[in-house]
Amino acid sequence: MPQPRPEVAAPQADPRGRRAGLGVTLLLAVATGGPVATTGPAAADVPGTATPVSCSPAEPAMGLPTRTPVVDWSENLGFDAAGDIWVARTFRNTVERYDRDGHLVVSVPVSSPGAVRLGPDGLMYVTYGNSPFAGLAGQGGVLRFDPDAAVPQPEVFASGLGQANGAAFDAAGNLFVADTTANTVERIRPDGTLDTEWTERARNTLAAKGSGADGIAAAGNILYVTLLESPTARIVALPVDDPARAGVAVDLAPAPLTAPLLPDDLAIAADGLLYIATGSGQFVRADPVTHTSCTLLSGQPLTSVAVDPSDDHTFILGTEGGDVLKAHLR
Repeated sequence: MPQPRPEVAAPQADPRGRRAGLGVTLLLAVATGGPVATTGPAAADVPGTATPVSCSPAEPAMGLPTRTPVVDWSENLGFDAAGDIWVARTFRNTVERYDRDGHLVVSVPVSSPGAVRLGPDGLMYVTYGNSPFAGLAGQGGVLRFDPDAAVPQPEVFASGLGQANGAAFDAAGNLFVADTTANTVERIRPDGTLDTEWTERARNTLAAKGSGADGIAAAGNILYVTLLESPTARIVALPVDDPARAGVAVDLAPAPLTAPLLPDDLAIAADGLLYIATGSGQFVRADPVTHTSCTLLSGQPLTSVAVDPSDDHTFILGTEGGDVLKAHLR
């Protein structure tokens, strides 16, 4: 299994292979809302009729403040059927459940957890081994457990993966997991078996688009995959029925920047648009149809984003410092 978490609150190795800084603010600062990107290559079979993107600054607020900066790194977020939020604390090797009042209710031990997703069977699925070391050793996988249990007992759903990071279910119940180190997406069937042929096709097509497959969101037949290490901050549209036909949904920075945007996790809201958390501190909205994007907020480095199930205009954001933030769209 991966190495245990660090014991000091100094800059640590990012689970995705870069460095974590300590320049953490408690609240996101409101950005100007100016455009990030205005064009991008056409995507392959990207569905939807979303309207062109325009951004007014979002309203930020604190959700769950960090207890120990960086050690509390909130790698990913997910909601259960009751509306409680689960937070993956990678450096603490745990996934924590908080009720709607922000009280810590349950902690489930998971080694280097990544994505936290509610499955179609009502169980919570968590990727584990979200570190470059686990990726190289093939020690990543997926656990699942009953979120309603007083003491959830995680069981292995799938193993033998690399750096298991982002995840998403499709309508058929297949689970797709991003392997950041290998730069591919693993397809896991509902019975927990690996579709290695599909995964290899995804690996080949992603290699031509960039590197660092990280976050995944599903919309119909399309998986949207962030490429963390892409110099243009690329989001790829990966067709489930034929991953070899992948296209570019949007480049957040068509001209490479001196400081990369580092697109990490993403979510799709009711408006059909993509909402992306970046390691450089931007919360970005993007339209995969018009291939445009703009910044909603800027501030501390972000790791993850989830739509609040009680309000589709409110987003929950994970951070490298450990804070869990709220961003409300006007």
